[in-house]
Amino acid sequence: SHTSTVAVHEFQELWPKLSVVVDGGPIRGQSRLGSTVVDLSTPGKYRIIRNGCALSSTVNVLEHKHGLLLDPGE
Repeated sequence: SHTSTVAVHEFQELWPKLSVVVDGGPIRGQSRLGSTVVDLSTPGKYRIIRNGCALSSTVNVLEHKHGLLLDPGE
């Protein structure tokens, strides 16, 4: 198992352009797939930007816990 070598501080130059920065610590398990990235800019909907290593658990939380619907995009 490989762990991520990417640290949140490596992206500090982007922070002023972001609404929130979340540091979840080292990624365990399938870290080589990278992070799951989600677009939440449309109220009530979500769009997957990158599948990543937490796709199924992320979709589960978005749909079942928060009641969001998949936005297939353009």
